[in-house]
Amino acid sequence: MEAIFKRCSVRKYTEEPVTDKELEQLLRAAMAAPSAKNSQNWLYFVQKGQGSLPTLQEVHPNAFALQTATAAIVVCADKKKGVQTDPLNDWWIQDCSAATENILLQAADLGLGSLWIGVWPDPKRVMALRKDLDLPEHILPLSAIALGHPAKEKENADRFDPSKVFYGKYQARED
Repeated sequence: MEAIFKRCSVRKYTEEPVTDKELEQLLRAAMAAPSAKNSQNWLYFVQKGQGSLPTLQEVHPNAFALQTATAAIVVCADKKKGVQTDPLNDWWIQDCSAATENILLQAADLGLGSLWIGVWPDPKRVMALRKDLDLPEHILPLSAIALGHPAKEKENADRFDPSKVFYGKYQARED
């Protein structure tokens, strides 16, 4: 549970680069995520260096973290591949979300900072990544993840709230 509670959104990073070994560990964690019907229809685009994905930074108010992040991973789905295992192919969002979360948790475990930058379903953000990465229509970006060494340490967050837990069926509660 340590990595889960250690994970937090980091928006400013030092200049120390994320190593190739760390990037491989992050990608291994991503590919260990579950996927519907084991389709594994995800693709990962790795960006190194500060200031990556400039078009996304122009259209996304929280993508400014990429200015100081020393790496980024964009998590996408190959819709052509998914159709082979499921004609509806509507599971790519869950698959890529699970992969994104695995990257965030592995980053925390490695002592790296990370920030989930939501892309899908905002058309401006999707088009920005299409431009930055030269993506064809069948490749759909779900998220970009800013990565680096945090500029400052944050306290672990425990967000457990028993009022959000139901045992059995829903019962209305008075606030």
